[in-house]
This record gives sequence, structure tokens and C-alpha cells, in this order.
Amino acid sequence: MILNNSRLILSLNGIIMIIQGISFIIFANEITISMFPFSENNMQALELGVSLRYSMGTGSIFIGLLLFLCRGTTRSAAQKLLLGSGIGFLLLMITLLYILFVRNVMVPLPVLLVFFILSILSLYVSTRKFQE
Repeated sequence: MILNNSRLILSLNGIIMIIQGISFIIFANEITISMFPFSENNMQALELGVSLRYSMGTGSIFIGLLLFLCRGTTRSAAQKLLLGSGIGFLLLMITLLYILFVRNVMVPLPVLLVFFILSILSLYVSTRKFQE
């Protein structure tokens, strides 16, 4: 069952982070313009935004690879990694909500939902006593 398998959730977290990172790199222009529409007419702002997307994408791939490659660790280590990634996803979600509501920057709802689900799933599975 998925809710008792910390290694499976680590794999899922890693794959999602890698996909996010690749998306940040491939769609850097589009993401920057959708979040900051004024940057479309301001080349300096667009270049800065695209550079930040590349950095964020690379960091996301890095974290995703670590999570994915750690899926073969012992159950207790996998649970600790899941606890850390669950807290990390929660922090990402809180930051995105801050950006959305306080900074008035467009954040796609599916992104918020993915981080919310990964956070809850990771935190829940990391606290289960009996793991597969």
C-alpha cells in the first residue's frame, strides 16, 4: 500500500522535483512572463527572471535526484528523508502562498496542489510505524 511505503513516496517526490526542474529550464521564458507580465516588454527583467528560473530548475533537479537516489536507504533513513522533504514542501507551499497573496504574483493552482499533496503525503508516511 502506498501509505506505508516510504521508499515509494521518496521516488515520487524525486520524480516530481526532477520534472519541475526540467519544466523550469524548458519553459523559463513562459513561466517568467506569466508570473511577471511586465517583464515581456523589459528585456533586463526578462533575462533576470529567466536566469532565476534556470537556477531554480537546476536546484530542483538536484534535490529530486537526491530524493530519488535515496529511496534505497534503510526504512528509518527513508522516513527521516521524508520528514525533511515534507517540511520542505510545506515551506515551498507557504512561500508560494505568500507570493500569491502578499506580492500579487500569479502562482498556478496546480503547483500549489502538488506541493500540498506531497507535503501531507510525505509527513503522513514519515510518521507511520510499520513500513514496507
